[in-house]
Amino acid sequence: MVPILERATNEADTLFDEDSGIFDEARVLIQDTLRSIQTGTGIPRNFPPHALREFSRFGRSLQADEYIVFDSGSPSEVVYSQPVRRLIHEQARLERFEIETLIAGQVIGVNAEKGTFDFRLSGGKQVLGRFSSDDIVIDLKQYLDRSTMAPTVAVNAVAIQSLDGDFIEIQDILSIEPVLPPEWSERLLTLQALEAGWLDGVGEEVSRKLLRQVESILLELLDAQVERPYVYPTEEGGVQLEWPFARGEVTLVVFPEERVELYAFSKENDSEDSRTFHWRNLESITDFVTGGITQYGD
Repeated sequence: MVPILERATNEADTLFDEDSGIFDEARVLIQDTLRSIQTGTGIPRNFPPHALREFSRFGRSLQADEYIVFDSGSPSEVVYSQPVRRLIHEQARLERFEIETLIAGQVIGVNAEKGTFDFRLSGGKQVLGRFSSDDIVIDLKQYLDRSTMAPTVAVNAVAIQSLDGDFIEIQDILSIEPVLPPEWSERLLTLQALEAGWLDGVGEEVSRKLLRQVESILLELLDAQVERPYVYPTEEGGVQLEWPFARGEVTLVVFPEERVELYAFSKENDSEDSRTFHWRNLESITDFVTGGITQYGD
């Protein structure tokens, strides 16, 4: 979809007719500035310095594959995108980059009175978040957990990044939702509650660290549209995921020593394929599981 935005004109009844040329002058100045930045000649001297910060906010909701074209098809055509926004920030020496984006992490603290919350990013870094609507407090508290087992959520937010792409602060939340389906998260919480000896006096506890690893694997599988597996604890303190089918079975076991063992078994000819990966090798793990499900799935 390509939406088109044009300034309507009515010669018979134009509001502020004598000043209407200001809009065209501003458009030309902006286009000249964008063209100058993209060709490497920098920000023109006639662009008002005080307007740079305001202009740099324009386009913050653009996604990586989206862009705005000014005067499309004409000799003065120029493109505006997130990479161009970053060039403006660099050349204007603006250290903070405002963007509207999805951020995954955990809510580990909420202060409704101050309108702030603490958010742990997927990589472990903790950032301060703010919210303007009191309606979001209920959602934040729903996912709040100060432990490492707080559910991973995706927040659609207005955030501040450094020019290197690191998140500095969340300025406002537009929406929040869990990343894993509720029944998947609930199953992990059930495993977390197991105490040593859960299996007739034997059976190690499943550590929070390992459950976070399992969650990362499940998130990757969910993105690949893999159906929900059966999830079981193992006697050694690991977690086993199973996908049983009429023609075969796919099994994934996460061990406490950060090892993942995978098996694909055929019930038709008793053949078996097995692989071992580090749990961070998510792409290879996902490829193996999806391949096994494609081969044996009903």
